[in-house]
Amino acid sequence: MRDKKLLTLRKYSQFSAMILATATFLAAGKDAAALTADDVLNNMSNDQGISYVNGVVEGLATARWLADRPEPSGMQCIYEWYYQTPIEPVWNSVVQWLERHPDQQVGILMQVLINRECGE
Repeated sequence: MRDKKLLTLRKYSQFSAMILATATFLAAGKDAAALTADDVLNNMSNDQGISYVNGVVEGLATARWLADRPEPSGMQCIYEWYYQTPIEPVWNSVVQWLERHPDQQVGILMQVLINRECGE
């Protein structure tokens, strides 16, 4: 039970961080735009890229849960696929997918990968 609460807290913490980053970006007078695969792979550090993709996955999992509510199986499938152990095979497939489509938005690319694994 404690692990479940920690997982929930971690999810909300990441979501809060995404909102804070977006608010900061907008407050700085910049135009908000979805990042392309090239932006994530070549203009961010490895940690920044991983955090961005994690945020996209969290958003897609939440959207899936809202669409399927109260059935959590779609959201759970996304989490089990993306956060599986070891993570390296999944992350390597994500990077290869992003490298093949450098001009596309990361959110769209991740949605395609998730649909392959977990359906719509």
